[in-house]
Amino acid sequence: MKWRLRLGVVLLLALTSVAAWADPPKIGFVDLDRALRELPEAQAGAASLNKQVEAKQKEMEARRQQIDAFQKTLEKDFPHLTNAQRQEREAQLQGMILNLQQFQRQAQDTLNYQRNQILKSIQDRLVKVVSRIGRAGHYTVILNDKSVLYVNGAIDITPQVVAAMENKPATGKMNGGK
Repeated sequence: MKWRLRLGVVLLLALTSVAAWADPPKIGFVDLDRALRELPEAQAGAASLNKQVEAKQKEMEARRQQIDAFQKTLEKDFPHLTNAQRQEREAQLQGMILNLQQFQRQAQDTLNYQRNQILKSIQDRLVKVVSRIGRAGHYTVILNDKSVLYVNGAIDITPQVVAAMENKPATGKMNGGK
């Protein structure tokens, strides 16, 4: 991450030295986290994932209750069981616990994969939109919030990016706040 910041600073210094004999640099800034929060497709993806998380949590809770009920029955019946029966039921209980743990891991992996697919799709499109805005707006550089220490609100083009991603006119600042 530090190398990105250094590269950004070097780029900015190089661009400002060129400014003496060229047009002044035009810098834009995009808050990626904010753009992702405001985009309807990101909100829809988050809502879909939340529904899946809720469904998985309900299933996990049902499995936990089943394990608890089995364990209580085992504890109640324990004095009346033979050693073989005890071992068999304890093995069943252990199998149920292992199945729950495996289900939890698989559910987490599936949800992470789906979340990453949604984010990748949006981010790929976002990069294309930012590039298009950069070319059309004659920006020298457009930075994001992951490699900037200070941002003047006047160069924030996040609303323009969000509007372009939604295919509608932007409200507020346009062309880097100019």
